[in-house]
Amino acid sequence: MRKVERKNGGAQLTSRQLSIIQILLQSAPEPVTLAAISKELEFSSRTILRELDAIEKWFRENDFSFLRKPGVGLSIPESTEGLRRIQKLIGAEPVRATYSRKERRRQLLGELLYAREPIKSYVFSSRFHISEGTLSSDLDEVEKWLDTYHIRLIRRPGVGIFLEGSENDYRQAIANAAFEYTDEGELLRLLRGRKGTESAESQPIFGERLFGYIDPQIVSFVEKIMVSSEKELGIQYTDSGYMALVVHLSLAIRRLMSGEVIEMDEDNLEELLKMPEFATATQIARQISQHFRLEIPREEIGFITMHLATARVWPKGRPGRGQLQSINTSQVVMAIVNTVETELNLPFHTCGRMIEELISHMDSMISRLSMNIHLENTQVENIQTNYPDIYAAVERGCSVFKDLLRIKDVSPSEITFVAMHFVAAAETLRVEQKRVTVAVVCPSGMGASRMLAANLMRTFHNLEIRQIMSAFSLDQESLKDSGVDLVISTVPLQLDYPCICVNPIPQAQDILLITQTVERINENRAKNVPVQKRTSDSVPMVTLAQISRMNTIGREILEVLQHFSIRTLSGVQHKEELLGEAAGLFADSILTRRIISNDLARRETYASTFLPEMKLHLLHCKTAAIEHCRFGYLKLEKPIYTDGNPLLGAVILLAPMSGGEEHIAVISQFSMLLAENDSFLQALRAGDLIGAKALAEQALVRFYQSETTRIGDGKL
Repeated sequence: MRKVERKNGGAQLTSRQLSIIQILLQSAPEPVTLAAISKELEFSSRTILRELDAIEKWFRENDFSFLRKPGVGLSIPESTEGLRRIQKLIGAEPVRATYSRKERRRQLLGELLYAREPIKSYVFSSRFHISEGTLSSDLDEVEKWLDTYHIRLIRRPGVGIFLEGSENDYRQAIANAAFEYTDEGELLRLLRGRKGTESAESQPIFGERLFGYIDPQIVSFVEKIMVSSEKELGIQYTDSGYMALVVHLSLAIRRLMSGEVIEMDEDNLEELLKMPEFATATQIARQISQHFRLEIPREEIGFITMHLATARVWPKGRPGRGQLQSINTSQVVMAIVNTVETELNLPFHTCGRMIEELISHMDSMISRLSMNIHLENTQVENIQTNYPDIYAAVERGCSVFKDLLRIKDVSPSEITFVAMHFVAAAETLRVEQKRVTVAVVCPSGMGASRMLAANLMRTFHNLEIRQIMSAFSLDQESLKDSGVDLVISTVPLQLDYPCICVNPIPQAQDILLITQTVERINENRAKNVPVQKRTSDSVPMVTLAQISRMNTIGREILEVLQHFSIRTLSGVQHKEELLGEAAGLFADSILTRRIISNDLARRETYASTFLPEMKLHLLHCKTAAIEHCRFGYLKLEKPIYTDGNPLLGAVILLAPMSGGEEHIAVISQFSMLLAENDSFLQALRAGDLIGAKALAEQALVRFYQSETTRIGDGKL
């Protein structure tokens, strides 16, 4: 037997090489094209190609097979056991860090912002394994970013690389850099010091510098201050405002402890002292002074006032808005809404919730702009690329208050924040969008695809599910003949046809991907597609084939309900044990149990059937061990865990290998029932055989009636 241990002196994999191998393992033994890997990892095909020699060497040293076929792709032609050994081996591999250009530049920025003395260029070039030319190019981009904050990047031969700027600019740059590449939840988790089990590579140098620089005890203290300030001001912070204050105040305290003090123009400071937040800022400064034994200058109180003002949600009707009092936020928002509505010809004025949320956002935005505080928005490129019409309309709409604030311009980040509100509303308003016909695919065509189809129909009213099929029965000519616009699959496909891969229970990123794909199809599709109409007198004849089909469906419905089963398991601790119990649920001999077990295991190699959202395994396959459809549920007395996710039970869906489309259609109704009716899963988990069977019977009878109606309507 081949050993799993890594051979001494063998090749060491980089993180990029490991990522490539993981993609190949997910599709093994099927090949994956360079283009698909390039898209997944966001590296060029040439970059991926450069890694293949090292990957091939690693496979050779560890006695595994690795194939490169021009025009076909890369593959790992190993058995299930071999693939499992590879997975185990790469999990134990030491990883040498590699960085994308973007990540490398972020790390350069982090080091420079915290450096207290010049850094020699060779320090960076040796750390990142890059040439002087590449380093120079990276520093040029970092310099452009820093210029936004009026911070100069200086490269002095013989001395090194360092930055020059005011303390105010430094704080703003550090905070915005953190927000630019870390989501709010992760940022707060890292600030609080909950580092968990992340690898060194998953915590970039900039993150380590920022989060190591700020003591978690400071963050805890600041969060207590935040709670009391909400009560004091009679307000409630937005999530983004709350995070911004936590970061800025924690950073300010740490910089004060290091002797770095804010400098502020006297006129600006006088204006801040007139604001209602100043009293609360003074109390916060007093608490900081007492807790950390620090002297807090007036400028720092002004700094706290400024961030309190820009992060809060101010209650309607509250007096004392200082210089901003003359600006009616609601009027500003409605002026923007009218502008965008006119340009896009969509009735945004009917979106009451959007307008309310936009008023809340705009209130803080106006305060920020008036005090020249900038927030970064990582979605600028995404919104400009995918929603250029909305972005352009919002950009023109935002110009309505520039004169009121006496500001030169509104940044792309701020425009994008506003545009995101309109993007969300526009998705619900474009009801006249053409329907897109879809084929839904999974490895077997009977489990995950049916669940996905049910979720798609519930979420997207502009999708028509025309086919639900197995990945092995895909035929591009058949898809074209059926008028299918898009294939939506639960597993990656090598298909020269419009195709996307999503989860059986679509997540937020899946919904966005589907939405954007449908939009592109509608933009590219011909405007006038001839529609064939059936004349009123063309009543279809029922054929013998249709009678036979309905007879088969009726028989399988009776069979599956008669053998409907729920079994409670104790002592199961691993997925392999669960598969064994599933195989035995409908087996009548040791031989048939072995056949079912092998067929379930084979289906599992294509893609995992574990659904973490439902805490459920959807075990399904076609097998020669049975003659009729079978449904069952295995209830676990104690949950087992898969990658940290609890598993409470497993659904077993079996269709006969000799069966046709009718058998798949019947057994797949259970997948759709799980997705559409929460009561069914609850009954299964409760071990309620009578209740669960009654719900299944209702669904299957409805299916039978709908198929009968389709024959009468000439749709079958």
